[in-house]
Amino acid sequence: MKITAHERDELDEHLTADAAIAKARRLLPSFRTAMLVTKGSETGELHMRPMGLQGDLSTFGGTLWFFADDRSHKIREIEREPRVYLSFQNEHEHRYLQLGGTASVVTDRAKMRELFTLESKAWFPGGVDDPHLVLIRIDVTNGTFWESPGGVVHVLASLTKSVVTGIPGKSSRSGTIDL
Repeated sequence: MKITAHERDELDEHLTADAAIAKARRLLPSFRTAMLVTKGSETGELHMRPMGLQGDLSTFGGTLWFFADDRSHKIREIEREPRVYLSFQNEHEHRYLQLGGTASVVTDRAKMRELFTLESKAWFPGGVDDPHLVLIRIDVTNGTFWESPGGVVHVLASLTKSVVTGIPGKSSRSGTIDL
């Protein structure tokens, strides 16, 4: 049996509002870092760099936080073009997430104290008193997720089924989220 392109649907779910937030809230704690993608130049060149997630991700309500130095390129890029993307990958748990949103630079020292950890001190030894320390606030608007809840066993079963039947396997759940 041959599958045509229109028969193969890669996205299973489209979640909105509370269901989208709940899905992101469930997925986010499995990631330690995100790749932040900004528009790096007037010509549209994209820049990507790893950023450490801050705060209790299990309480995600639509906003993500990252520490940065106000002299970094990413700050100038965000000020020029606030639309950013985040990419998350957890190979061990077979989870992937891409989020898009609007970034802003925040200098709220109380929020910095709330989020600052010993691990943050490795990157910002001056702590919250560092005059160049800022927060990047990202208000998430949408995203896409992929996950294989059965892990490697599920992936292997899907592969076996595909080889035996000739029908592409489906080893994961995926979908879109709109906050």
